[in-house]
Amino acid sequence: MAEKRTSIPSDLAQELVKIIRLLAMSGKKHFKKYLYDPFIYAGWEKEKSHSALAASKMIDKIQEDSNNPSYLHTIPHQCKRLISQAIIESLSALGDSCIFFLERIQETGSIAVSPEALEFVAVLEKPLKEFEKVTSSNNEKLFEDSIKNFSKEELKSAFEPVKLDGTRQKVYLDTEVHTLYQQILSAAKVNNLVRCKKLLSRYIINYSDSETYSEQEVENLLDALGKREAGFKETLRDSLAIELYFSITKGILEGNAKKAIQGIRKYAHIFEGDPNTKYYYEIDSLERKLYGIIQAKDLMKELRKGV
Repeated sequence: MAEKRTSIPSDLAQELVKIIRLLAMSGKKHFKKYLYDPFIYAGWEKEKSHSALAASKMIDKIQEDSNNPSYLHTIPHQCKRLISQAIIESLSALGDSCIFFLERIQETGSIAVSPEALEFVAVLEKPLKEFEKVTSSNNEKLFEDSIKNFSKEELKSAFEPVKLDGTRQKVYLDTEVHTLYQQILSAAKVNNLVRCKKLLSRYIINYSDSETYSEQEVENLLDALGKREAGFKETLRDSLAIELYFSITKGILEGNAKKAIQGIRKYAHIFEGDPNTKYYYEIDSLERKLYGIIQAKDLMKELRKGV
């Protein structure tokens, strides 16, 4: 018998947010089937808010209350009422409200262990993971069809490293990297580990393959943060994998195969073929299709020259 969950892991909440965003891109029929219907079946529409506030106004109020420690214990119940209100408003309001609740779960430990959060995720998790599987299967075919039609020049463009046109762009990039890294240090000083994780994810994904990336400083920072929160490094790795997987998936759904290819290459660069990494097998399958087509087009030697 599966062990009963007592808390919602941060990476699961992050993953569900990403799936809802993809669901919003897939059309009303899927959105209703995988998000709206599960709440109806679970009886959440019976918890309709008696407040005259619309879901968007309720979000503003909950956000304000979140900043006051005295009201923190009320947030999970308010979020449940928010979902029930959003159900009777629109699919868009429901999607926004679910994402809002999941983000609060990621930010605050007491919310992540609340009965309302546990019930909320119990309703969401199975249908959203089902949608994710359907999307993953369809994506492989969409991706393969897209890159089959890529010209030699388009494939080469997708594999080209970022080229900076002159000193001005290089100075701008150096400044941007420095600013982001200083933001990470500032968040670390005040022990805002949630913000640290978000900023580090952005920094590593955007710059880990650039000359301006400070690898040793990042490792030192990860060691220090790991001493403050056990498992921080592992949680960050999961967060990176989730961000990259859904960026790749979004690229495929948008018909932007170049974006998907760049995401696949960043994933390979960061995780170096570690099969224990989240989404390894899904991305490995896409990567195999990519290199299979490159070999079929006899482009491997040319692409390696530009990398």
